[in-house]
Amino acid sequence: MGVTRIVFEDGGGSLGPLTDLRIAAEVRSGAFTGLERLQAAGLFVPADREAPLRGRTTLPVNALPKGSRFLLLNGRLLEVPAEAAKLAQGEALTDPIDGCTLAACVDREQASAWLSGREPSLRKSPAATPCVLRRPWDLLANEAFERRLAQDAEALRARWKWEGELAKPSQVAAWRNEKGKSWAMRWTGKRTRPIAFEGDAVFVHASARVDAFAVLDSRGGPVVIDREAVIGAHAVLQGPVYVGPGTQVAPHALLKPRTVFGPRCRAAGEVGGTIFHGDSNKAHDGHLGDSIVGRWVNLGAGTVNSNLLNTYGEVSMRVDAGSPLERTGRQFMGCILGDHVKTAIGTRIMTGTTVGTGAMIACSVPPPACTPRFAWLTDEGQKVHRLDRFLATAEIVLKRRGETLHPAERATLEALHAKTAGSGS
Repeated sequence: MGVTRIVFEDGGGSLGPLTDLRIAAEVRSGAFTGLERLQAAGLFVPADREAPLRGRTTLPVNALPKGSRFLLLNGRLLEVPAEAAKLAQGEALTDPIDGCTLAACVDREQASAWLSGREPSLRKSPAATPCVLRRPWDLLANEAFERRLAQDAEALRARWKWEGELAKPSQVAAWRNEKGKSWAMRWTGKRTRPIAFEGDAVFVHASARVDAFAVLDSRGGPVVIDREAVIGAHAVLQGPVYVGPGTQVAPHALLKPRTVFGPRCRAAGEVGGTIFHGDSNKAHDGHLGDSIVGRWVNLGAGTVNSNLLNTYGEVSMRVDAGSPLERTGRQFMGCILGDHVKTAIGTRIMTGTTVGTGAMIACSVPPPACTPRFAWLTDEGQKVHRLDRFLATAEIVLKRRGETLHPAERATLEALHAKTAGSGS
């Protein structure tokens, strides 16, 4: 009999604004979120996360799905350890650094105990290597990031091929839009011509569109263009790169290696080594590098960030207002932008900056290195963004994507705002 997978949230790590409105398993770590990659049939989460999560998933939440044997997987896993597949019933795999449980194979009675907050007695052994998300910048670790993107690309290629939705190379090489007025041509090896793709790992969904003279360069890693995405004329995509469903890449945009755009984003200018969770806009020129962007973010025209110190030293940053300054272990580290962040035109974001959920930046100087949640920044100073105005704007923004603010998510935002205002941040 098979093993049913359940993802559990252990509350570990410190992910700052990335987990204000989502659980750790919903953090995007490549083409997929952790939850999508772990292929769970159910979720165990803290009680305060249950209602919002029920509003955005069809999986059972805090209820056991059918089955008699379960593999419990930590929601912070960036990849499933190979040893997890070999676990016998009653055995667990732990993190070699802090001892947290990564995976456990349990029967239904043990799973029920886990769900009720009583971790059963298990035989534990450490995993060979650390593979759990502790801080936001762990998402950007080059080698592991590239490995996840390659695995995700192969999974999507196989799925699209099985479903008959994978564009053939000949289609990409002579692409025409619905009006028949634009096309892309393939490198012939004889002379310089417009390039549709170079390298073998270019995977385009049959419903996507690649406009004239776009360059899809997979020599450094796969280039994956998901369903109904649009790649504008003369855009350059250097793999590994993933463009999510419905995302629009502007003409002349440059997407450098290790770049991920989730669903329904707008991408323009120069972006590299960066993860966009989805429904966020960088629709104008400007550089964004080695950064993590939440949902419903809008970057004003000319917004730029620095991802390298003038000293070329290691970047240190705070993941949250009031949290300690931490070394990231990275020479290149840009910014972390929480959900619903907005920046005005010409905004400059310094190396190692965290901007909290709901913050609005409209000042002529760079924002603080750790900008609080719901901060309203102008040249006149900083105050807390009024909740009614914030929610009104959020409703407008979501409506533009055909969505509405779920009551449980609204309640989460209200509680987060109350906590922020009460702290005086």
